[in-house]
Amino acid sequence: MIELVRRLGFIIYCLLPKRNHAVVYGWPDGEDNMLALESQLQECSVSNVILLTSDSSAILPFELGSKTLRISKNTPSALVWFFTAKYVFFTHRCFMKRFPNKVTSINVWHGMPIKTIGTLLKGDEPIHSSHILATSAFWGEIMRRSMCPKGAILNTGLPRNDQLYPDRSSVLQKLDMGNFSKLLVWLPTYRRSVRGALRHDGHEHGSIFELPDVDPEFLNTFLEEKDAFLLIKPHPMAIVTPPRSWSRMIIINDNWIIEKKLSLYRLLGATDILLTDISSVVIDFLLVDKPVVHTFPDIEQYRTSRGFTVEPIEDYFAGEVVSNQDELLRALEVELSGKDPHAEKRRALRDLSHTHQDNKSTERLLKAVGL
Repeated sequence: MIELVRRLGFIIYCLLPKRNHAVVYGWPDGEDNMLALESQLQECSVSNVILLTSDSSAILPFELGSKTLRISKNTPSALVWFFTAKYVFFTHRCFMKRFPNKVTSINVWHGMPIKTIGTLLKGDEPIHSSHILATSAFWGEIMRRSMCPKGAILNTGLPRNDQLYPDRSSVLQKLDMGNFSKLLVWLPTYRRSVRGALRHDGHEHGSIFELPDVDPEFLNTFLEEKDAFLLIKPHPMAIVTPPRSWSRMIIINDNWIIEKKLSLYRLLGATDILLTDISSVVIDFLLVDKPVVHTFPDIEQYRTSRGFTVEPIEDYFAGEVVSNQDELLRALEVELSGKDPHAEKRRALRDLSHTHQDNKSTERLLKAVGL
């Protein structure tokens, strides 16, 4: 019965007339791909830009353009705009897994997949979009196998990466956190997701850091001594963590960033050192050529549970890999001293991962699809 309803829905979708407007479907609200696309589409030939968000009243970090209508996803109006759109851009699974031939459907996704995604995961269905994005031919082949698009791989780069080149002083001014010499951002991915696709990957360590034995007070003291500031942002699909602050550390979330009138990628553009494990943000961060520390104590458990798209995974780490607090502090000691021992490998990975190393990804994308 469900399959019959799906087929009937797709027939209706195909029969409905398509209008010259673009739908942008992303998550979370204010996500950087959405931000870049909404802004650049103002200059294109589309009549309207329909920004579908989870909450149509929530504050966004940017002003919407004159062509943009912001609509809540879970409304009849959203469905009407979606099913009559000539252009659909989406960062996550949206209303449909396939599209009529007369719809230009672009799977922007949300990063080049170091961990397995899409059809590489058991039981996951493909999304048959007309296009999918990649940052290089290397990642394009992995995206093709993961997502099975019916059309072309567009090696344009990701729209969100255009946000990695802000004026650093203006970002720090918006943060309003006092004076410090180095800004660090820690982006641990989830081990157990509580929203979206429910998964349990690797080994859960029971703290926001996903690193055993981290003593926040001790880490804060270390940061004070090094004149550094650390922002820790758990993954949006992880267990919700209440904001908390120390003198040199703050646990933040998407709302905190938005309230600062920033986006995550503008914040990353002003960041001196990135800490993360297996997040796709590492691939994007290569563009700014700054140090990365991989906080990844459960590589083997992650390999046997979720798995990686590239192996041996160790060849694709952009910096030191640490498994506990002592190793973390030693790695940060080196990077904060300015020695940067992994620069050569990091730049080789950058060249492998990014055909284009600039802030023109959105422009290339829209030109590639005739806008």
